[in-house]
Amino acid sequence: MDQFPRPDEDRDDGQDRRRDLDAEFAALMDDVDIPDDLSTFDGLAAPEGARGGQAPGGATKATTASAADAEETEQAGVSPEDVPHNTYHPLDAGTETDDGSSPLTEAQEAQIAAAADSLSSYGPGDSDEQAPKAVKVAVVTTPLNRADGLAGMCALMDLDCTVVPSSSGAFAVKQFVSAHSDWDVAELLGGSDSEPAEAAELAAQLSRLSRAGAVLMTADLATDVGIESGLSGTITARHFTNGQPGEEASAGLLLASMDQVVEDVLLGVIDADDVPGAVKSSEIKAPRAMRWFGRGLRRPPQ
Repeated sequence: MDQFPRPDEDRDDGQDRRRDLDAEFAALMDDVDIPDDLSTFDGLAAPEGARGGQAPGGATKATTASAADAEETEQAGVSPEDVPHNTYHPLDAGTETDDGSSPLTEAQEAQIAAAADSLSSYGPGDSDEQAPKAVKVAVVTTPLNRADGLAGMCALMDLDCTVVPSSSGAFAVKQFVSAHSDWDVAELLGGSDSEPAEAAELAAQLSRLSRAGAVLMTADLATDVGIESGLSGTITARHFTNGQPGEEASAGLLLASMDQVVEDVLLGVIDADDVPGAVKSSEIKAPRAMRWFGRGLRRPPQ
């Protein structure tokens, strides 16, 4: 009858094997000499326990180790002043050292100054009066074909503006600069009349020149407003007939049917004085204004 090993016998054999492995490992480690102080080896730290500063009674040797480290530091001659570290100076104090010399070259100082100017809200030589401001551009379109004739009429009526020629009819331009660097909140919400009084007066006077009247378009422009980068603004349009303001019109539809120069002047892409053929009414004398006004009233050749 075959005899099978019992579970208890297997367990005893496993324990015997584990005891044999432990004995073999202990025999191997008897020939290895591990020094008590491992600090002499680079990249090695002393292990915890009796060999790493743990006293037999449970007290640590931290105080002794700290004193030994301090002695080694003094022997090596390392001090906090010898360690490289960053040095910070106030911007107003300049870059000179304690002995009065500058560690930077002139080119490096120029680069630092240019970077500081670029981070500033104003230019290097700008004052508060030269800071960018909100701008209103008013354009009054008319059915007159000749810009000199419209300019002569504006001069006779003592209306100060710049008259620009275009294929869709001559138009008058006035530009207004706000005292602030941004629009009024009431203008953004539509609770304020965005048409300057002088622009409305100009449109009312020019609307008497023809039965079709005139159209006043006003653009509120500003640069880098809030989170918006670049040019931003709103455009409004209103009809004027026989000196009286009418209803508002769609500025987009009106600009789509006009010459491109009207939109460019309205959005500030080009200055009205830089358009070829532009005339300032303030520079026209009375006799010359009469001649130009007569030319403007003539019918164009068919």
